Amino acid sequence: MKRRIVGILGMAAALIAGILFAPKPAAAQQDYYTYVSYWAVPRAQWAAFEQQLASGDAMQQKLVADGTLVAWGSDEIRVHQEDGWTHETWMMANSRANLLKALETEWSTATNANYVSATKHVDYFLYTLAHGGKTSSGASGYMRVAIYQAKPGSDEALSNLLLKQIKPFLDDAIAKGTLLMYNIDTEEIHTDPMGAYDLAMLFPDGAAMDRFYAEYAAYGKAHPEIEQTTISATVLEAHRDSLSRVVEYQHQ
Repeated sequence: MKRRIVGILGMAAALIAGILFAPKPAAAQQDYYTYVSYWAVPRAQWAAFEQQLASGDAMQQKLVADGTLVAWGSDEIRVHQEDGWTHETWMMANSRANLLKALETEWSTATNANYVSATKHVDYFLYTLAHGGKTSSGASGYMRVAIYQAKPGSDEALSNLLLKQIKPFLDDAIAKGTLLMYNIDTEEIHTDPMGAYDLAMLFPDGAAMDRFYAEYAAYGKAHPEIEQTTISATVLEAHRDSLSRVVEYQHQ
C-alpha cells in the first residue's frame, strides 16, 4: 500500500525530531493511533494466509467489544508491484496503551506457519490526525491510499490542506455513504523520513468510488487553492497511490 524510503537517523536526532516536529492534535480532537502491517506472501500460500487472518476475527471483534480497538481490517492488495506487498492488516485505537494492548494480544499468533511463510514483512505505528467512520461489522470494500511527501518546511501547509480543506469533503462523503471510513495519518514512530502523510479511504464498492471522485473533481474546481497548495507543498514525484480489496473490517 505504501512506497517507503528507509532513512537512517541518529538516535538523538530522531528523538528530538519526533518530539519537536510531530504534528500536534487540536485541543478538542479525539486522539487515534493506527498500526499497519504489510506482508509479501508467495502466491501459492495466499489462501492459507487469508484463512489464518480470518481465524483471528473473533479476537479482533472481542477487542472492539471491550473498547480496546476502534476499528480493524484486513486487505488483499489489488494493484501489485514487483516484489511488493500482497496483504495488509490494520487496527486503530484511541490511545497508545490500547493499541499496544491489542498488538500484544495479536502477537500470540505471530509464529503461525502462515505468517512465517511471508517473504517480507513491515509494520508502521501511525498517529491519526483525523478519522471518520460509521459503525459497521463484517463489511468489505476497497481501500485506496494516497501518499504525500511534504517539501522541507511545508509540513504545516500540507497538514492544513488535509485537515481544513480535504477533511470536510471526506466527512460529507461519510454522511452520504460514498465513504465508509477514512484516516489521515503520519508516522508516530518514525521509520521513514519526516514529512510523509497518508490519506486512507475505504469505499463500499467501485460505484461509490466513481461517485466520490466525480464529486471531488467538482469540489476541486470550486477550490483551486487545493491543487495550488498540493503543487507548492508536496514533492510531486514522491506521490504514490495503492488500491486493495478489504476482505473484512469492523468499526465500533
